[in-house]
Formats: sequence, structure tokens, C-alpha cells
Amino acid sequence: MTLKVALDALRSDAASWEQVAAVTRQAAHEASLLTLGSGEMSWASLSTGLLDTYTELQLKVVTLLQEASEVYSGLSTKLDKVAYEYETNDERAARDLKGVWEVRE
Repeated sequence: MTLKVALDALRSDAASWEQVAAVTRQAAHEASLLTLGSGEMSWASLSTGLLDTYTELQLKVVTLLQEASEVYSGLSTKLDKVAYEYETNDERAARDLKGVWEVRE
């Protein structure tokens, strides 16, 4: 595998993870809108604790989706950084070693 192929693969993976992060961010937003009150659930939701359980579960889902978005976005950023580091180190090495292996007649 050439360096260019590896860099392209890293950048492609980074873009994919950023897309996943965008999906989980949108899911977190949509989940945050799924609030219910006692009127929407039932008259018994207050006395049985169902409303509190639903609210707790909804908040947990939103939190987990937000955390997932941060992890996926962070992964994307790290992959981009790795690609950048490989690229710049390769260019630096090529500059530093220019002429070292040239055949002299």
C-alpha cells in the first residue's frame, strides 16, 4: 500500500466517522424533543412513577447519543490528524534526505 492510498483511506474513514457523528447528533436532538407530560401518557403515570421513569430514560438516551457524537467526531479528528502527521513527516523526510541516494557518476 502506498502512502497516498493510506492517507486517502485515513481521510475517507475520518469523513465516514464524521457522518456517523452527524447522525447521532441529529438523533440526540430528535430524542430531546420526545418529551411527554401526564396528559400525553395517562392519569396513572404520576402515581405509578411512569412519567418520572420515562423522563429519566429519555434524558439518558439523549446523553448517550450526545456522548456518542463526541466520540465519533473525536475519532474523525484524530484520523485527520494522523493523516496530516504522516503526510508532513513524509514530506519533511523527503526534503531532509534529498540527494542522499542519488547516483553520482
